[in-house]
Amino acid sequence: MDRTTLFHFFTAFLFLYNFPTCLSRTPPNITTDQSALLALKSSIAFPPDHILVNNWTATTPTSVCDWVGVTCGKLHRRVAALDLPNMGLIGTTPPHLGNLSFLVHLDIRNNSFYGDLPKELANIRRLKYINIYLNNFSGQIPQWFGAFPKLVHLNVDNNSFSGSIPQDFGNLQSLKVLKMEFNQFTGSIPPTIFNISSLEVLAFTGNSLSGNLPAHMCNYLPNLKGLYLSANELEGHFPPGLQECSKLQSLSLSINQFTGRIPSEIGNLTMLKGLNLGDNSLEGKIFLKFSHL
Repeated sequence: MDRTTLFHFFTAFLFLYNFPTCLSRTPPNITTDQSALLALKSSIAFPPDHILVNNWTATTPTSVCDWVGVTCGKLHRRVAALDLPNMGLIGTTPPHLGNLSFLVHLDIRNNSFYGDLPKELANIRRLKYINIYLNNFSGQIPQWFGAFPKLVHLNVDNNSFSGSIPQDFGNLQSLKVLKMEFNQFTGSIPPTIFNISSLEVLAFTGNSLSGNLPAHMCNYLPNLKGLYLSANELEGHFPPGLQECSKLQSLSLSINQFTGRIPSEIGNLTMLKGLNLGDNSLEGKIFLKFSHL
């Protein structure tokens, strides 16, 4: 038997050997989603009379799409939204949640989830909305948050995330709301974040961030409405060019280490309704040209 014939023989043998396995593999479906949600339930502690105890169960006659806090898409009938805010849930988030491949909306705010976020969540590339505000998540903020190309809203306020903010957050070019207040972040704010032209709210209050704000940062933030950077360790001169943030409604830079004169151009922000610059080393006066304050 020559080498060519031998090669084809072994190729055919391997195909036939693996053929039953190939047939047995089925693509992810609603059963996959159900398994992921049951894994989440098993990682949570709650009282016996909690609504999820008897509602989230494989033996229920209703579809997973009818479970409390679950919404399925009309086209694919896969889990598209998981809404479990304010439900007194205590536990961790299992890696199985990464199998919810059609998930667009995740809201588990105001619970007591703790520990790290599993890296498998990076597989949910359709995510547009993430709100994990007021939990006990800790560890490094995941770098893979920057891998969600469709993400519009990210709120991780009031957790215990630590370390530096990844440069990859600058890849979130659809982002409108970025809230990371009252955590334990250190280092500087990545300059790539100030290039997200879609941003409307940027909030880092109550961390230990340091460094300067980029000059003329508003050139790339034409849609910014709220800038909340109070209670950090930011320093340097007040950033020039703030009049370019013409839609700005709230500016909070108090309790930092900014120095120099307050630029008079702040008076040109005619949409401004809230201004807080206290507890810095700033000097000068602001001549207001509007009546909101």
